[in-house]
Amino acid sequence: MVRASDLERTMRFFRAIGLRETRRKSSENGRFTLVFMASAPGAPEIEITHNWDPEEFAPPSRSMGHLAYAVDDIFAKATELRDAGIEILRPPHDGKMMFVKSPDGISVEILQKGEPLEAREPWASMPNVGSW
Repeated sequence: MVRASDLERTMRFFRAIGLRETRRKSSENGRFTLVFMASAPGAPEIEITHNWDPEEFAPPSRSMGHLAYAVDDIFAKATELRDAGIEILRPPHDGKMMFVKSPDGISVEILQKGEPLEAREPWASMPNVGSW
């Protein structure tokens, strides 16, 4: 489960990675919405929790680690994410992995399925930024 301060913004981020909403539950009494997203029907889901009342978010803990997803073409996915306005923190220099963060600071690793792709520009020489 990951918390979202802005549900629609967080869902746009995970849709850009390749996840789709599988189900949703809202509770008037509990004042929250749960959205479940997965890469395909029956695939493992993440639960996004949005509490309707404003709350302060602590930075994500390094003990949490990160989420990870594998894609067919890491360079194409990097281009899609960049074009969607998502900052690539650790570009896919090696054709094997990159890191981005959700709007609420959840670190997400994107992995190349199978063998790494041959390095290519602009990704091979692009510097790392921030932390992941």
